[in-house]
Amino acid sequence: MSDDGFSELAARSAKVKNENLQLLLGLRAFERKLLDLVEGLGCGGNSETVVFDEILDQEHEPMGHTACYLAFTGRELMIGWKQVPCPSEEDYWTLCPLDKADTDLHRRISDHKVLNSLVADLLVNLDREYLKTTSVVQSLSQFVTVEKAAMDADLDGLFHGNRMLSDSWLKARGCVLTDPELSITLSCSHIETVLKACLKSLGETGYQKDAIEKLGSKVLDILKKSSVIDEATSQMMRGVCE
Repeated sequence: MSDDGFSELAARSAKVKNENLQLLLGLRAFERKLLDLVEGLGCGGNSETVVFDEILDQEHEPMGHTACYLAFTGRELMIGWKQVPCPSEEDYWTLCPLDKADTDLHRRISDHKVLNSLVADLLVNLDREYLKTTSVVQSLSQFVTVEKAAMDADLDGLFHGNRMLSDSWLKARGCVLTDPELSITLSCSHIETVLKACLKSLGETGYQKDAIEKLGSKVLDILKKSSVIDEATSQMMRGVCE
């Protein structure tokens, strides 16, 4: 064979290899897109089954074929394939990652119908995951609502005899849903108001300009010296205040 023949063979071979590589890279890009969208959800899906390499008997009736499908495990794409009927007693699908499958399988599962069917199955499975979680969330929300109502009632009772503390608490609680950031700010102000009220009732002075951390420290020091709380409780409360 002439050098021209070998050169042409090399050129054609490189062309085919490049196209095969582009096919694999395209599947990898599809895999990355799926990962970007559903990674961490533990949700996968399977495409429709593709039948090929059909075997006919002497009467030209189908007697066997090869089947494959594209699977997404939640972490990667894999290709499942098997011969039908199975030549052994164990009828199971063989799963392999993209880089272990041959180009023919890559072509089969790259059809738009196959890719779309995988996405459709993922959507169905995501809906199932949502329904399983949302029922638990609703139950949890009901529990939290009941617990919050009980806690609010307890706090209302504690502040009932002090108009200033009651107003401060109600302002912070009143905007929890409508303006959470404002509620946090008002809650900090409420804590400051409570600490100053405690110091006032304990006969302390000179605390009006103190920061909230210093106010908390003063209250804890007084309670500890009075043996109202022990050292362990004092240290724990200081950690909360800080």
